[in-house]
Amino acid sequence: MSDPPAAPEGRHPDRTSVVFVTGTGTEVGKTWAAAGLARLLMDSGRTVAACKPVQSYDPDTGGPTDAGVLAAATGQDPDAICPPDCSYPVPLAPPMAARKLQTTCPTLDEMASNCRFAATVDVGLVEGVGGLYSPIATDGHNLDLIERIQPDLVIVVASAELGGIHDTMACTLPLPSVRRAVFCNRFDPRTEVHGLNVRWLRDTGLAVATSLAELAEIVRTHSLSRFSGGT
Repeated sequence: MSDPPAAPEGRHPDRTSVVFVTGTGTEVGKTWAAAGLARLLMDSGRTVAACKPVQSYDPDTGGPTDAGVLAAATGQDPDAICPPDCSYPVPLAPPMAARKLQTTCPTLDEMASNCRFAATVDVGLVEGVGGLYSPIATDGHNLDLIERIQPDLVIVVASAELGGIHDTMACTLPLPSVRRAVFCNRFDPRTEVHGLNVRWLRDTGLAVATSLAELAEIVRTHSLSRFSGGT
């Protein structure tokens, strides 16, 4: 029998399960969802760590950065989640923000090598920026980084509003080789279009969550089955 394939760089072959959180665009709630998911997984006994390879933000908003929100959920230091030299106080895509600040943005390979988690971590959450095709590195976008690190699961945070089906399909169809799930943020069961859109997406075969509790269960089922010997 041949040896099993090596785990992608940055992954522990038997323990850490890497979950990449992306979205259909900006302001869909990726960070809120990732932080809430981290809390629920930790409440269920999992050890969770987060990684935000790069971030850009508007310093005039006065709120915490994405790394700060994730740190509050996981107990990590914000600088351990996103290195200070990869945090740009300009509300542009990171490569553009870095250029405006006359500094450098990491390459995809550099980002992939930084998406590492200790062997004691059960779930490693990697949060991208913007949408699936938003620029994240000097030489590519979120989809390129996903292909570099080969996570166990990709979560696409989406809207259940009118037009949400198109946006969701556009961001899940390019991911045929990895497990994927959809989180319809701000879902309201009283809104007819929300229910119809979720039903349509589920009928296509996608795993769709409309609450953080459902999302946590999807992660446990699809990404952590190795702990119980599942596939």
